[in-house]
Amino acid sequence: MTRGSGRRLVLLGVGLLAATAALADWLQPDHSYREAQLMMRLALRDTTGHADDASRLDTLGVSLLRLGRFQEAAPVFRRALELRPGDDGAEAGLGKIALFAGRLSEAESLLAGAVDTDPGAVYDLYAARLRRGNLRGAMPLCEDAGEAGRAELLQAMLERIPYQVTAGAEEVHVPWNSGYPLPLVRVKLNGQSVLMALDTGARDLLVDVAAARICKVQTLAGQSPIFWSGTRLAVRNAMVQKLEIGGITIENLPAGITPLRKWSILIHPRAEKVVGVIGLGFLRAFTPTLDYQKNSLTLRRGGARFTPDASARRVPFEIWGESELTVYGSLAGGRRMAMIVQSGVPECGVGAPPEVFEEVGVRSGLVSRAMKGAGSWLQGRPWLAVNVPTVSVGPVVEIKVQGWSGALDPGELWRHGVRRDALLSHNFFRGKRVTLDWNAQELVFE
Repeated sequence: MTRGSGRRLVLLGVGLLAATAALADWLQPDHSYREAQLMMRLALRDTTGHADDASRLDTLGVSLLRLGRFQEAAPVFRRALELRPGDDGAEAGLGKIALFAGRLSEAESLLAGAVDTDPGAVYDLYAARLRRGNLRGAMPLCEDAGEAGRAELLQAMLERIPYQVTAGAEEVHVPWNSGYPLPLVRVKLNGQSVLMALDTGARDLLVDVAAARICKVQTLAGQSPIFWSGTRLAVRNAMVQKLEIGGITIENLPAGITPLRKWSILIHPRAEKVVGVIGLGFLRAFTPTLDYQKNSLTLRRGGARFTPDASARRVPFEIWGESELTVYGSLAGGRRMAMIVQSGVPECGVGAPPEVFEEVGVRSGLVSRAMKGAGSWLQGRPWLAVNVPTVSVGPVVEIKVQGWSGALDPGELWRHGVRRDALLSHNFFRGKRVTLDWNAQELVFE
């Protein structure tokens, strides 16, 4: 054998090993998920025969919680509390489960006892207090929760009633100016007629820098982090004094100011500028229906009645953290996944990091179109187009759903100490009428 042929055989062997390694990861969960599964199996092994050891039970409960197995984790944590009253790990775990399920008083009670020794409980307690409207109790936690710059905004919200509806009918129907790639509605922002997008993925209002100046939006000191369109941004604190939509007037709306010119060009090219986003905080003040068939928004005030069709399909949801609307489903018939509903990602039905799509056998094509606008602007890298054979959320199933690989930042997979894998967005809801039923904690599809 010549030296050259030997070198070629070595290179061939290296190539085969690399290909084998790549195939081993194909159709498999990513490394961090497999590691979490391993830790759960080890914790289960270590707990067998030691059901009276609170520390081992805590370890098992946390490992189950990380994989989203709440129904199994809860009794493990409760048993640990029985054995060791005041057990911080068990209280933190049960508090997180209660927070996600919307049992806010229970969550606050449990988490308050765990914050001194469990750093992960601080943000959950902060979120529970914000969702209960206990702003005064949340403010001392701002720094430890990673939102020190938001204290000024919370102080402003204490001094006035946020999202106060001051005028309008009990129920209004607002036609969309455009339904694609995002729902756009005409509103009056401090008296100025402007276009804004609807997005369940924004925490409060987002307003473009120039529009905030023109519309005399009240700016405040400090910046706040927000989670929007699959990634984290920092925005300037602000309060919108008045928003008018469909004859309804809402005052004192918390907002974030950030440059939105490139985003506006992306979603509404060669047309009127879109100056901001109406988020989940606004929608929580009503029982809202987003009608993707008739391109309209229905807003019902507290006393207005909502009666869905008898054929309506209901999908339970949770709120993770302060405002992250989360449902459970599967991609391409794969495992059960937690998915955040961020309806304002343009031209997108489902978004996830590449490793999640690879797990379910979905890859971008060799000549895949890149979403350079949104991806580069938001996350510094393009998103690659994918087509997912099926996306299932409860009884709602869509086939051949367009998505973006990379539209959910990989850092978000374990953000809450619990695995989530994807986001659902606009294209998944096209042709449907979707109501957010806050009382039942369900998305109602008609």
